[in-house]
Amino acid sequence: MAVFSPVLYAQTADAQQSPPDQKSQEQKSSEQKSPEQKVQERKAEDSVDKSNSLPVSKQVMNSGKLASAQDGVTDAAKNQAGFSPTNSAGSPADSTQIRGIKVNLFANYRLNGGLQTANVMSVPADDKKNVETLMGANALMFGVASPAGIINMVTKRAPLQDVASIAVYGNSWGQLGVATDLSHRFGERKQFGIRVNASDTHLENGVSGTGGRGWFGSVGMDWDVTDRLHLQFDYEVYTKQVIEQAGISLPAAVGGVITLPKPPNPTKLLSGPWAVFNAKVENVQGRVDYDIAPGWKAMAEIGQSDGDRSRSSTRIGSYNTFTGAGGIATVSEISADYFNKFKRAELNGQFNTWSVPHNLTLGVADSQRIDETLAMNTIVLPVKQNIFDPVALPTPVPTKPNSTLPLQMDEDTGLYAYDSIGLLPRFKVLLGFRESRSTATYGNNSSSVWVPSPAAGLVYDLLPETSLFASYMRGLEDGGVAPENAKNAYQILTPAESTQYEVGIRETYFKWFQVTSSVFEITRANAVTDPFTNVFANDGVIRYKGMDAVMVQDITPEWSVTEAVEYLRAVQNPLMNQVLAGLTPENTPKWIANIGVTYRPFWVPGLSLTGRAQMIAKRPLNAEDQGYLPGYTIYAIAADYSTKIMGKHVDLRASVDNLMNKGYWNSVTTGTLGIGMNRTVRFVAKMDF
Repeated sequence: MAVFSPVLYAQTADAQQSPPDQKSQEQKSSEQKSPEQKVQERKAEDSVDKSNSLPVSKQVMNSGKLASAQDGVTDAAKNQAGFSPTNSAGSPADSTQIRGIKVNLFANYRLNGGLQTANVMSVPADDKKNVETLMGANALMFGVASPAGIINMVTKRAPLQDVASIAVYGNSWGQLGVATDLSHRFGERKQFGIRVNASDTHLENGVSGTGGRGWFGSVGMDWDVTDRLHLQFDYEVYTKQVIEQAGISLPAAVGGVITLPKPPNPTKLLSGPWAVFNAKVENVQGRVDYDIAPGWKAMAEIGQSDGDRSRSSTRIGSYNTFTGAGGIATVSEISADYFNKFKRAELNGQFNTWSVPHNLTLGVADSQRIDETLAMNTIVLPVKQNIFDPVALPTPVPTKPNSTLPLQMDEDTGLYAYDSIGLLPRFKVLLGFRESRSTATYGNNSSSVWVPSPAAGLVYDLLPETSLFASYMRGLEDGGVAPENAKNAYQILTPAESTQYEVGIRETYFKWFQVTSSVFEITRANAVTDPFTNVFANDGVIRYKGMDAVMVQDITPEWSVTEAVEYLRAVQNPLMNQVLAGLTPENTPKWIANIGVTYRPFWVPGLSLTGRAQMIAKRPLNAEDQGYLPGYTIYAIAADYSTKIMGKHVDLRASVDNLMNKGYWNSVTTGTLGIGMNRTVRFVAKMDF
């Protein structure tokens, strides 16, 4: 169905080469399928992943890359084009931005292209087959979502051949875990499949005294009831209990300029053993696909994601910039439940009008997001903290009763249609339209808005291996969430519109060289905290103009190079606070670049060695551009080895992050600085049985 899928390939060494005698069970299973079985599974996968029909740039991480993702899906994507961090390394919760725009944790992470998960913590990759990053405004297909991009997580299914594997993994800080992956197909036609994943981990993120436990379990089932009726079901549950590191607030501006302290030692705990982060997520999703007639399919899906989290989040402020002493520790205790509900139904038809082929999708979808704050409190500790030489902070003792926030609920109901039209053999057009009714409720106050979201795109195949593409999309995104230091802390703003234009090229003429590059412009609401009223609200818009490119060069069978680069110019256009006019939003770099070099020596089949460099340019400290976070370059190395031991397939992986042990600030968000972690060694050992 894919008219547009402008960007494209997994950039992992293990995807590039696999010795014929050292393939995993799933690879062997794929090779042993009959043509009819392969067609059937491709149809099932296509019904799961409709993202290829969207006119947006796309990057994919396959299971090889995800196998090493001990810190979750977002951490695994950190080397993709346009990704930059928005919190400290080792944080128990995900936070990232794409193309300078923060990813909404409750709207932009999707399970199998549908259910938006309630990401109250980092998302495990145990049961994920692929993770697709769809860049830009995606309201046509996904409804309310940040224009940063959709992170679509495709879950594993049972292949024809049984899967049974165990993995042990850990890091140099003492983290250690074990994971299992089991699957089997039942029935005379192998029509029913079940896959189970589970893991248990003692967590250590490098900060002394913050250890804890993480647990994951999932079940994925599929049933080909008949040749035309297919059912699919997913359930996953994961928990995390750890001690949370304190955040460091920006120093106050003096004469309109902020002077940053040097980065403190990231391994020293600034909070205390009482700063417990306790979270749990349950996701359940069911789907029915039915082939009505040749070329026509119907689909219905329902799902729910429940997340609950309690935390004692600590911020250290008012410290001496040079000595680090005198820091005031403010603890925000909050306990909240989050519920995401999702329903959709679609009709897809492939047909011709005269000689013009169409691929038409008609759909209706409804999503709800409910936030229920059970208790919250703010406590200022009596003991001062030194960010360079921390002392033990006492357990917070509330001096006032807990408070709550009004129930917050956002609902998006949309009718949509999009058609992929082949006007000429080399020229294809996608036209789409979504009509959304978005309702935001905050306590007894409720407001609704109808928003039309048109989309258009085209692809011209200049050559069979060279495609030009262009697109326009208009979308709707959830309002920002007020930071804990704002007067209206944790309030969710009303949804706002966003638009995107994109033009690009995809080139695969040379088998040894692949490149996809695009130029884009995104306009979205500017959610900022007013420096005078301390109220978090929308004030005008931000315009993002940029270029990104992904390149892969297979120089020889042994050597390959991958590059991902982005240039971005973001400018604020306020309505009220004209001080912000023309300034760059916080934490937004002009340049992000990643380069990786992989060597696969022919004399050691199954071995690949990779060196990587990641560069991020300087970024403004706040919306007023009163200072800059210094840019940095960090290096990493990795080794992957696939072999057989006693007839069993074995994968051994090891990596070293921050090879030069550089100390650096890695982000700044809503007035809180993020710290990069010291040199870290990670390892994974996996065996198939």
